[in-house]
Amino acid sequence: MTEYAVKVDHITKSFAKVIANNDVSLHVAKGEIHGLVGENGAGKTTLMNILYGLVQPDEGDIFVYDKKVNIYSPRDAIDLGIGMVHQEFMLSPSMTVLENIILGKTPTRFGLNDIKKAKRIITNLMENYSLAIDLSTRVYQLSVGQMQRVEIIKALYRGAHILILDEPTSVLTPQMTDELFKVLRGLIKIDCTVIFITHKLREVLAVTDNITVMRRGVVTGERKTQLTTQQELAKLMVGRDVMLQVDKPFTQTKEELLSVKDLHALNARGSNMLRGINLNIHSGEIVGIAGVEGNGQTELVEVLTGLRQPTKGNVIFDHKNITHASVRERRLLGMAHIPANRMLLGVCKTCTIEENLILNKYDSPLLSRGLV
Repeated sequence: MTEYAVKVDHITKSFAKVIANNDVSLHVAKGEIHGLVGENGAGKTTLMNILYGLVQPDEGDIFVYDKKVNIYSPRDAIDLGIGMVHQEFMLSPSMTVLENIILGKTPTRFGLNDIKKAKRIITNLMENYSLAIDLSTRVYQLSVGQMQRVEIIKALYRGAHILILDEPTSVLTPQMTDELFKVLRGLIKIDCTVIFITHKLREVLAVTDNITVMRRGVVTGERKTQLTTQQELAKLMVGRDVMLQVDKPFTQTKEELLSVKDLHALNARGSNMLRGINLNIHSGEIVGIAGVEGNGQTELVEVLTGLRQPTKGNVIFDHKNITHASVRERRLLGMAHIPANRMLLGVCKTCTIEENLILNKYDSPLLSRGLV
């Protein structure tokens, strides 16, 4: 008989006139990696936010290890052994890795914070789950993949044995994704249960045991991973057959648009990260830059987009030397940037969509008058 770590039965949740979850049921067996798949807006995150106590359902029941529970807050979820790694990380950039992990749960001795004990506990966790990271590093100095690792350690430190990962690979490179999958398989070996939310079919087939598919707030199918295909999952996600293989025509490149000559730059910790980079990119082509995490990709993008100053070398864009040009000057020349950390660097969360769209055009005569 299957033992379930989590069962949500007949969950319904509406926001005004929008039904996010409509009579949704999800059963996750103990010790498995369960994929929750669907397009953006399918209701996956809402369902998991209900399980983690961030949102209250209008109807339905939740069972944890066959015991009916009420989860009114994340604290209730944590007390039940449920942890969640959100798509947008919940970390304080200016604090160290250690400070972020123990925030709100610091062991004490004689009424004082026992930092040495906290370090011992976290070090053991990192060794057991192969999640090594420098505890003294400040979060803003970490890569996106390392931040995600901190979030996982933080959940495990709080006693999580049911771990929800919301779109965990959305900002990861393929190499970083492979490393994450190794971590998840290691967690399963030590009796953890993982709920893996995604819309990437190759990845869900590569790492899960069972899959539940959602579309427009309802469950459209449940499949054993070994007995399904990308084509079947895609049809369950969108309601029609999907062409998964797209033929890419040959493209004739044109004139040189961007060149990088002997580029050098430091990383956030003051170490030499870029050492003599040379690139020549032409109009009409897509250029991929690949490498294992932490080998200079972030620093290169920051130098190209004006977020980091190089220590040596030149960047030429459309025959103009923009090495020391500002972000605004590069934007006016036609350069754009979609950052890996979209919520931190790409948008203003407290502004409306309309406001975000015009934020970098505040001085346009169409949008302003007088002093700007």
